Amino acid sequence: YLERHNDELSGGEMQRICLIRSLIFEPKVLLLDEVTSALDAVNTAIVERVIDELHNNGMTIIAITHSEEQSLRKANRRITIVDGSLAKEEVLR
Repeated sequence: YLERHNDELSGGEMQRICLIRSLIFEPKVLLLDEVTSALDAVNTAIVERVIDELHNNGMTIIAITHSEEQSLRKANRRITIVDGSLAKEEVLR
């Protein structure tokens, strides 16, 4: 990545770089907004594995997604917001 300009990187590469940059200061909580929305299946799986590893090592992850399938598959707890208001809160695991 160091030898290439930003406009030469794929969406997946850019997302991974942004994720890595956010980890530099070793935060206890990581806020992710649509982190996989522009990614193909391969890059989504890579990013999800990194997020899983961070969570397994004790980091709190707060992720915003429009993907109901992804939230059901990955989240421990899910909050649904409709028209700016809390519509539902669920404990999934």
